[in-house]
Amino acid sequence: MIKKLFLMLSVFVFPVVASAAVDASYVASAEKYLNSITGLTGTFVQTANGKQERGTFSMLRPGRVRLDYDNMPVQLIADGDDLYFFDKSLDQITTVPLTSTPAGILIRENIDLENADINVMETGDGDGTFSLKMNLRGQEGIGNMTVVFDKQPVKLNSWTVVDATGAKTDVAFYDLKTKTNFGSDYFQIERHRTVSTSGGDSFYD
Repeated sequence: MIKKLFLMLSVFVFPVVASAAVDASYVASAEKYLNSITGLTGTFVQTANGKQERGTFSMLRPGRVRLDYDNMPVQLIADGDDLYFFDKSLDQITTVPLTSTPAGILIRENIDLENADINVMETGDGDGTFSLKMNLRGQEGIGNMTVVFDKQPVKLNSWTVVDATGAKTDVAFYDLKTKTNFGSDYFQIERHRTVSTSGGDSFYD
């Protein structure tokens, strides 16, 4: 479960038509929308292995994302440099560089879906939505990412995670609103450091 949650911001895919054609107008619309975003907040519903979890989603470009789960003591946070999975119950943090994950595509300072290291493999046309299936060039083995957008107006709708083993996690977003006035430490792990009398440092919530 911990591994699956941590992978949620790393790779995404969404069911699309069998054709691998790329519609340039969808790519351009997604790029324009993503570059127009400064900050968002809302709720999410995550579905994996037949189970659902709900929580709060926040994003601030460039580089910052936070997901808090309502019924699990975990957080997923990107602080601009790294992506963290924090298990509060174990006081355990797992970290990977944000630049090594496809998640970084969505929160870059400048999102270029045509000429950078991003490979748009195909686009899909749904009922009121469109989707872009993507991966990072040279990192195809870690999975792929499809982001789904509403068409009118264009806005973030959902994503699905598919890792290197084929395991999937679906995430749908609701009530997304513009927000930029997050606290200065909002995209930081909420731990407090104390000095241990035994000679090392300890942490508590």
